[in-house]
Amino acid sequence: MRRKAAALAVGALFLAPAAHAQIVFGNPQVGTLQLYGKLYPQFGYGTSKDATQPGSSVSTLAATSGTLGGTAPITTPGAHRAVDVQNSYIGFRGERDITNYTLKFIWQIEQGVNFDTGDATWSNRNSFLGVRTGWGTVKLGNMDTIYKEYGDTFQMFGISSGNFVSASNMLSQIGIGRNGSARFPEGKANSIQYETPTFGGFTVGYQYSPDEARDTQNIAPTAANPATVTPAVNCGTGPGAGNCGRDASLHSYGVKWDSEKIYVSVHGERHNDFFGGSNNVTSSLSNAGTQGAHSKDTAGRVSAEFRVIPDGRFTLDVARMKWSEYGQPVGTRFLSYQHPNWAAGYDQGFGPWRVATQYIRGGEGSCQLTAGVNCSTTGLASWMLTAGVRYRFDRQTFIYAIAARLNNGASARYDNWSAADPARGAEINQAALGLSYTF
Repeated sequence: MRRKAAALAVGALFLAPAAHAQIVFGNPQVGTLQLYGKLYPQFGYGTSKDATQPGSSVSTLAATSGTLGGTAPITTPGAHRAVDVQNSYIGFRGERDITNYTLKFIWQIEQGVNFDTGDATWSNRNSFLGVRTGWGTVKLGNMDTIYKEYGDTFQMFGISSGNFVSASNMLSQIGIGRNGSARFPEGKANSIQYETPTFGGFTVGYQYSPDEARDTQNIAPTAANPATVTPAVNCGTGPGAGNCGRDASLHSYGVKWDSEKIYVSVHGERHNDFFGGSNNVTSSLSNAGTQGAHSKDTAGRVSAEFRVIPDGRFTLDVARMKWSEYGQPVGTRFLSYQHPNWAAGYDQGFGPWRVATQYIRGGEGSCQLTAGVNCSTTGLASWMLTAGVRYRFDRQTFIYAIAARLNNGASARYDNWSAADPARGAEINQAALGLSYTF
């Protein structure tokens, strides 16, 4: 009996690759191991121009006076050329059926592969161990949030992740500054996620990530040098700060419905004590280092996809985000900022060819400062237009050309350019030619 089981296990390791060119060994009874990935390097060109100049009228979130300070002309990066691999990745995953208990254990270890520079981090992308039952699926690990998974389905040609054509460069950003603490759809470490089974096309999901460094007994700022107990410095922000009584936790949730012709989802996310507002406004308004201050940043979004044309689809995303804070000291400080962002996209196939375009709009929104001080959002409205064409050789391999223009308002600093650091108000233009291989 043992020989038979051993022979089954060894033989299973050499099963032919499964469909979709994914390489799978084993079977669900003894456990499977699958190797998969996507590589999409590209040669790109980018440039920026027309940065906002000193003396221009801007939002009070960028300059409390409402006028951009300084006297010297502000420059913004000129032409850059680069070879990048974006968010290319390789992964391993598998499953095992526990038939006696009607359970299925699932696992995945995925990491980016920066083969243009030769550096990468193990399991830095969606990686987890989970269990699937008739009541739903529970996963623990480092995962994209429900907000990210359920929305922005456009994903141009499947190569937009980490790329300048990604709608999230504007759709999910604050726009005042470039600090990532204000960004909503993220991969989140130290998470637990639950999804219901799909009933009538409906699926519900919830995800929670605690602040593992939080210490309920430690409500004072971290000392500048704990070894010598030197005077305390400012409070830290975000997950891992673990001081000042802060709890930088995340909640992400949503419901989606998918049919042959239509996809619709409603989803939201809440970040506690990430201080996305304070980390992006002008420093004189920031509450980030203040003991007793807290933040609650929230986002809600409706996403839809319509597949009514053969080999074509329309997509729509409408989001409203709000960054709010409380516990500020006396004086003029940041209180809240909210704005609506939206995106509309269309792509269409013509045999081996496919074309795609998407328009993204960042709203001006409204803001509040403490003590009833007037707050202006002048110049924060911005837009981005992306377009691309793809030629597919087979189901795994294609070449593509993509381009994007990002037009910042005078006060805005949206940024989709990884090779440079454009100034506030700059227009960013980029184009690239690339290859994509999926396995």
